[in-house]
Amino acid sequence: MQSSRPRIFYGWFIVAASFMVMFCTIGIVNNCSGLYIKPVCDDMGFSRGAMGVNMTILSICQMLVALFGGKIFVKFDVKKIMRISSILLAVGYFSYSLATSLPVFYLISVVVGFAMGGTTTMPLSLLIGNWFHQRRGFAVGVAFMGSGIGGMLFNSLAGQLITEFGWRATYRTLGIIAFVVLVPVCWLVIRTKPADMGLAPYGQAANESTEQYDNRGMTLKEAMHTGRFWALCLVTAVGNVSLCALNQNVTPHLSDEGYALTTAANISAIMLGGLAVGKMTLGWLYDKLGVRRTTLLANCSTILALVGTLLCRFPPMIAAIVLGFSIGNAFGSIGNQVIVQSIYGRKNYSAILGVVAACNSLAGSVTPVLIGGVYDLFGSYTPAFATMVVTSSLAAISYFILLSQKVEYEA
Repeated sequence: MQSSRPRIFYGWFIVAASFMVMFCTIGIVNNCSGLYIKPVCDDMGFSRGAMGVNMTILSICQMLVALFGGKIFVKFDVKKIMRISSILLAVGYFSYSLATSLPVFYLISVVVGFAMGGTTTMPLSLLIGNWFHQRRGFAVGVAFMGSGIGGMLFNSLAGQLITEFGWRATYRTLGIIAFVVLVPVCWLVIRTKPADMGLAPYGQAANESTEQYDNRGMTLKEAMHTGRFWALCLVTAVGNVSLCALNQNVTPHLSDEGYALTTAANISAIMLGGLAVGKMTLGWLYDKLGVRRTTLLANCSTILALVGTLLCRFPPMIAAIVLGFSIGNAFGSIGNQVIVQSIYGRKNYSAILGVVAACNSLAGSVTPVLIGGVYDLFGSYTPAFATMVVTSSLAAISYFILLSQKVEYEA
């Protein structure tokens, strides 16, 4: 193994590749999903609730991949899983354009959902963990900001395509874009470990081998015998409900509160742009400030966004929403990875992260039902957001207590 790195460490190409993966997966599949609901339902005669089940299916499939990720990504090479998943995702997304019934939509969503699990959060977290012992937070932040930038660009593109050419042509176009970008990136750039290229991870200590580093920490079985682990899972789920509620319902809430639909949509676009920058910023903060203080800052940012949403009739509070959302929502995709590795090390990282990520996905799958139920009951999103201020405050306090204990493996 080489002791010196080339001028540009190959790990940064892994980060760039991860950025492009998030750009064309979350950026297309998740962030454009709402644009199809009305045109597809109007054309096919589906109810909006029935069409919305597609997102629930996607979340459940990703949750299953995360839950069993500890076995999947240990038994099979991450690179090979990503290569196969990239093809399935692009072909599956293209296939939505051929669907003629709800069961066909649902079946395609199963394929796309599992493919998302095989290309996004879990495998990318493992890749970056393999390649970076230092500056891990910053690397994760840069990689995951791809979803926000992709959301901004593809939202605009998809909106224009649907208006001019229809929803089927839009599915085909974005599916082709996903194929052209994802498949070459996953097949030509992604490498699972630095050792595959005769390199050492970024920041590896001179007196420690990669094997020693990867064997530090706890197993999933050991972690599950501690109250701290289950508390972390619970807090993760509760906190993610607030993040999903913000992400999915800010635009209709602003519209209900008197903002023009175009204004509300523009605010949402600015929030996604801020989220992209927020992910990179949060990753950098984790490296600079440490796990405990950065996690507290992220949770307080979520509370700020929620308060801004409640007071959105006062225009200055829009700034609070954008700022709070940019840092707070970034925590959902970055915080868990850093926290899990900091507490439990690399020894059984994929399995432990998988359980925590599954709790995260479970919260995401039930949030639309919870928030929708509150809206149907009260005719407003305000009671839900007010409740989220309380639960987010409890989550912030809980994280602060959990991370006040020794964080053994923080770089």
